[in-house]
Formats: sequence, structure tokens, C-alpha cells
Amino acid sequence: MSTPAVTRWTRLGYATGVLSFTTKDVAFGSFVLFYYVSVVGLSGTLAGVVLFIALAWDALTDPIIGSFSDNLRSRWGRRHPLMAASGIPLAASLYLLFSVPEGLGQMGLFLWMLGVCIALRTFITLFTVPYLALGAELSNDYLERSKIAGARTLFGWLAGILLTAGAWYFVFDTSEGVDGRLITANYHLWGTVSFAVVAIFTTLVLVVTRKRIPFLPQANVGNAFSLKQLAEDLTIAFKNSNFKYLFFVMLTLGVATGLNGALGTHLNTYFWEFTTAQLAVLTLLVVVPIAVMTLMMNWLNERIEKQTVLNICIIGLVINTLWLIPGRLLDWIPSNGTDAIFYIVTAQVGISSALVIWFQTVSASVIADITDEQEYLTHKRQEGVFFAAQGFSIKFVTGFGSLVGGVVIDLIRLPVGAAPGTVEADIIFNLGIVMGPCIALSLLVPYFFSRKITLSRARHSEIRSLLDARGHTPDAPPRQNPDASPEQAPA
Repeated sequence: MSTPAVTRWTRLGYATGVLSFTTKDVAFGSFVLFYYVSVVGLSGTLAGVVLFIALAWDALTDPIIGSFSDNLRSRWGRRHPLMAASGIPLAASLYLLFSVPEGLGQMGLFLWMLGVCIALRTFITLFTVPYLALGAELSNDYLERSKIAGARTLFGWLAGILLTAGAWYFVFDTSEGVDGRLITANYHLWGTVSFAVVAIFTTLVLVVTRKRIPFLPQANVGNAFSLKQLAEDLTIAFKNSNFKYLFFVMLTLGVATGLNGALGTHLNTYFWEFTTAQLAVLTLLVVVPIAVMTLMMNWLNERIEKQTVLNICIIGLVINTLWLIPGRLLDWIPSNGTDAIFYIVTAQVGISSALVIWFQTVSASVIADITDEQEYLTHKRQEGVFFAAQGFSIKFVTGFGSLVGGVVIDLIRLPVGAAPGTVEADIIFNLGIVMGPCIALSLLVPYFFSRKITLSRARHSEIRSLLDARGHTPDAPPRQNPDASPEQAPA
């Protein structure tokens, strides 16, 4: 039985599943910290502690779900059962996140946020890890994998832009002279929208990809999930140097981008003093550089090695972060309230967004290539474990960033419920230092790790040829070869 080609409909239908964590990322990147700290009144440090605990929970559950998914045997394959079980509970968790009961004190708010975040993190892991692994299994072609990852990344970005812009313009708009960002009922409405979006699109991806189940790799016969198996899977995975360095790239990059996301609403509200209508327009205008990058991406990826792309993206982010906020602090660029500063900030955000979407697309494609390398070296496919690492790094962006962001809010003493333009100048200055030079310098760490990745297109092509010669084809599930050893890897 031959494997049917990945059609455009299958590729796009699969990509819609990205809305599960896109909606979560929009929530945590734009609203959660602002809602709990600046609206509900929870201490920034306590909010940060909640998100640190949730991040620690992710560190435990991500590899467990990855290993469990890799070794799951069922009539519906390895990935679909977990995705099906987690969609609606994930949607419900997002609704509860923005539905804090009235009258809770600091400890009550802390416990509510903690319980909901733990539940949300659990269900997002149950969906995201097998979903990402499924993307790598739809095709073993070097360029087709980039197209699949590109469709997923592009759809996620466009959906994130539309969700964020729609939220600013329709949900959090100014009402009766009150800034919509400070109205509690608006967050309840946003929770309802989040529920509907996640419930619909987590179901759609299952419907679209169900016909691919017979052609997907299955768990190796005789393997079953256990804690011992999990420990062995993690040990084997981190012996692969390319995987190890890529994991560190994604994790350390998440520190910088996560902090930028966690405090982005505070920065736009108090540092740039943008209105919600301006934020909606700014978000929509980011579509332009993303569209340009999308049109160029396949052409660029055909001509530039994937590891080189990672280096270009990170250095580009360093340069693009260094000039804007320091320029405003030193009065080298136009003042707040002018059209010029709005378009300058929009251009800077657009460039960073284009670089991040390129990085995300290529890094996901690199993981799929490393999976082939790992199969050749160890006779074991570990999509679940590898994409659990990517899933953890994605959640690390919002988790660790919100932890640091909450502490920063308390350290600089940003007041609760303050209207734009009313915050003291020294507080605004300190916020700018954190969001400008500090973030730019932290980006040098992932650049250091990205330079150590060595899996080239030529090496991957050689590995694919050797795998096919060994007997692994797209038509058959992966199998162990007792006659080969890890030392027989291509030079």
C-alpha cells in the first residue's frame, strides 16, 4: 500500500490545529498577566510564582506525554487518541482562566490561578505534543516538511494576529470613557471567545487528518510506556548533539521572547501609550512583513541551510531589539503621541515577527530531520520526545517570561489600574531598560548554541538514503534492525 501525497487540503487542515496553542499564546502573551495583576489585583510576584509552578509541571508532563505518545498502540494510531481527549477540556480551561470569581483575596486568587493554569498546561501538553509529532510524520521529504511546518506556523501567526487585533478592537475597546483593558467583564467575554475557537479547531484537525492514520509510523512492537522507558527515551534523545543544541536554542530564545510577550501589553500601554484602537491597527499591519516572509520563505529555504537560517534569525532579532527603546529613552526618535512613532514601532515589531516566523518554521523542520538522524543512529523514532521538547520550549516562552515579568512589575513598582500617561517617569525608564537592552543581550545565548548545530541538507539526504536501504520506507512502520549499530552512522 503506497502512501498518498500530502494534499494542500490536508496540509492546511492540519495547520488549523495550531490554534490550540495560538489561542493560549495570545491569552498569556497579551492578557493574562495584565488581567491578574493590573485588573484583578494579584501580586505580580505571586502571579509569577504560579506561572513558575505551571512551568515546572510542564517540565514533568511534556516528556511523559511525548514518550507515552511514541509508544502508544491503538487502532487510531499514536497521536489522534490524545489529541481527541484533550480538545474540549483545553477550551474549558481557557474559559475559566478569565472567569475569576469575585471576592477572592490574594491567596484565593493565587489558588484559582494556580489550579486553572495547571489544568490548562496539562491539556495543552496532551494536545500539542502529539500534534507537533504528527506534523513530522505526514511526510519524510526534506522540503515538504518545511511546507508543512510553514503552513502551521503561518496559520498560527495569522490567527494570532486576527485574534489579538479583534480583541483590542472589539472586546477591549474604550467604553464610556473607561479604558477597556481595565474592565473585568471584557476578560470574561474573551474567555468565551477562546473556548469557542479552541473547541472548533481542535476538532477540525482530527477530522481532516484521520484518513492519514493507516499511513503513519506506529509504535515499535514490544515497546510500552513506563517510567523506565521514559528515562531511556530521554537519555537516548539527549545523546543526539543536534537535538541537544537545538533544544537549548529554543529554550534560551524563549526567555527573551517570553519576557517580551509577557510585558508587551504593559509596554504598549505605559511606555508607548498606545490606545487599544492603535494596538488593533498595529497588530493588523504586522501581516504585511509576515506575508512578504511567507512568499519568500520557500525560495530562501531552498538556498540557505537550515542551521544558517537559525543564526540569521537570532542575530537579526538582536539588532532589531537594540535600537528602538534606547532611541526613545535618549530622545533620538519621535515622541509618543505622534504618527511617526506609531509607524516606527509597527515596522520594528513587523521585522521581529518576520524573523520569528522564519525561525519557528525552520526549527520545526530541523526537528523532523533530526528524527531521521535519530532513527538511523538508534533504530528508534522519537517524534513524541523531540516535539515534546519543542512544545515545552513554546510554553517556556510564556511561562518563564510571565514569571520574570511579574517580578519585574513588582520591582519597578508599576501601580495597579493606572491609566496610560499617569505612571512616573522613573518607572517607565526602568521598564524600557528591561524591554530593550536586557532582552537584546539575552539573545546572544541562543545564538551561541545555534552555531553548534551541524545537520546539513547533504547529511540528511545521505541519512534518508541509508534508512531506505535498511528497509524503512514511508509505506512501512519503523522497525529495529539488530544487524546495525549506532556506530554505523554516516560520517
